[in-house]
Amino acid sequence: MNIFVFLLVCLPITVLTFECENKPDGVYDAGCKSFIKCEDGKGEGFECDEHTVYNAVIQACDDPKNVAAPCGNMINCSDKPDGHYPDLDQRCHSYYTCNGGSFFGHNFCPTGLVYHQEIEVCDYPHSVPKPCGLLDP
Repeated sequence: MNIFVFLLVCLPITVLTFECENKPDGVYDAGCKSFIKCEDGKGEGFECDEHTVYNAVIQACDDPKNVAAPCGNMINCSDKPDGHYPDLDQRCHSYYTCNGGSFFGHNFCPTGLVYHQEIEVCDYPHSVPKPCGLLDP
């Protein structure tokens, strides 16, 4: 039954940036809304549907209420214009995407970086305006 549910909530995607060669077989997250399954050096990408997020514990898409933050932290995007927004609850170490009034998941900045909303990249805190960084606006 779990396999059947998994197939219903996850759709295959094309992933060009994740290399499975020389990686152990397994499942690797690719943000809150997608993951890659590596087997024998080949990868297949999966994208969670609009109402689910990737759950690393079960290695499949799941209801956000079953997933730890920040991925389980679904944001209400119904009143937000399309774009990327810093997640202030995560001290801007991640950001989320809203499109068409729907939440499209979190993305994570590399260690030590925070999201710079004005230029839409992760950057060093000393280069980012408050509240995410150290610069006075």
